[in-house]
Amino acid sequence: MKKMSNKVLLLALGLTVGGFGSAMAQQQGAGGDGIWSLQEAVEYAKANNLQVKRSQINKEVTQTNLSQSRAGRLPSINGGSSFNFNYGTYVDPTTSELRSEQSRTNSYQVNASLPLFMGFQQVNSIKRNELDLQADEQDVLSAQNDITIQIVTSYLNILFADELIKTSELQSNVTKLQLDRTRILFKAGSLAENSVLELESQLATDELNLINAQNQRDIARLNLIQLLNLERTDNFQIAIPEIPEPDQNPVLVDAVQVYDVALQTLPAIRSAEIRLLSAEKGVEVARGAYYPRLSLNGGLNTFYSSARDFRFAEQGKLQATPLGFTDIEGTNPFIIYTPTTTFRRETYSFMDQLKDGVGKNFGFSLQIPILNGLQIRNSVQRAKLSQMNAKLNADLARNNLRQTIEQAYVDAIAAQRRYIAAKGQITAAEKNYRNAELRLNSGVINTVDFNVIANTYRSAQSSLIQAKYEYTFKLKVLDFYQGKDLSF
Repeated sequence: MKKMSNKVLLLALGLTVGGFGSAMAQQQGAGGDGIWSLQEAVEYAKANNLQVKRSQINKEVTQTNLSQSRAGRLPSINGGSSFNFNYGTYVDPTTSELRSEQSRTNSYQVNASLPLFMGFQQVNSIKRNELDLQADEQDVLSAQNDITIQIVTSYLNILFADELIKTSELQSNVTKLQLDRTRILFKAGSLAENSVLELESQLATDELNLINAQNQRDIARLNLIQLLNLERTDNFQIAIPEIPEPDQNPVLVDAVQVYDVALQTLPAIRSAEIRLLSAEKGVEVARGAYYPRLSLNGGLNTFYSSARDFRFAEQGKLQATPLGFTDIEGTNPFIIYTPTTTFRRETYSFMDQLKDGVGKNFGFSLQIPILNGLQIRNSVQRAKLSQMNAKLNADLARNNLRQTIEQAYVDAIAAQRRYIAAKGQITAAEKNYRNAELRLNSGVINTVDFNVIANTYRSAQSSLIQAKYEYTFKLKVLDFYQGKDLSF
């Protein structure tokens, strides 16, 4: 009940302070008490392992690609402007006149384009990206499955090493007691010194076995910590479950049945199958480039020029202009009177020019592929090769799954048989060891013969423990591929 209360407390903190709750979870453990159960380790790794996070980011990238492909069916609208100072000869954009003066010109435009037909490439690209997203979602689950298997492996390695440590400590203590007795007998003159030396050598071997077991436990513990992506490892402990004996929990499933179930449910298989469908859509996308492309285009534009103005003509007084004489003597001049004309300029304002100079256009554009250096043909060929590769990957995934399940099944059966044989061996070896211990104490056998019997007993113990945990791991693998709970 205390453990469950801590979980509720951590959940509340996580909802209120976010990152602080996550840091506390890393420091204290998923259960809040520093002791990790297998289920807690698996769930924590699914959320925090870096490989899982990377697969989630890949999925988000694919989601963005899908959104982009869907948005490709919308019209594209772009605006622009330009601002220029003109010196010397230039073409006035507002009147198309050739001018030779200093001025400032501005232009503004908005253009739009709507794809009407793109050879079904847009539709097929959307379908392909949808399939890619589904495959990436399965890849996230597959990454979580992979980390689950690794967590189970490291967890059981810790349990196995703990068993070896207990056995090594027990054997070392027994050898110490035997060495103490032998030393007493040696001092009394009942045994030779070589008996003491033999037991001292055996004690050194037992201590070395203990150190090796401790190192094995530390390595397995470190592997589990790294899989959990924990930064602090103080007081890291795992819960010690009750593991059933292999002869009490025999393999009741068939490898073919497990494969049939896994084939329908395993994310890695589903991902490979979906990517094959995506590759098929990729071929259709590439073939779409053979079709013409039709688009609807339109735009607005307007201009301004500081050199442009309004000119007004005004008539003034009559002006006399002599054109000659009306008589031969030249005394009567011929005069014509014409009105004078003056020009007045007024500024053409910025806003008025923009309003009066608006231009509109719309139309259709058609692109027909004729010859493009065989680019389309080669793109289709690459897409077909990608399809073949995706099919091969799907076949490999199914084949690897079948082989993994068959191997796990055979290993589980073999480990169970080894356990039963080792259990019978250890019963006989223990009796022989106890008898040899009594005979050694009575001086009937020497320490060399005793150590041979003791080593046989230790070897039987190690084989029994190894067979037990190997069987447990393989059975968990079979349970995993059937979608069963992996907790003990």
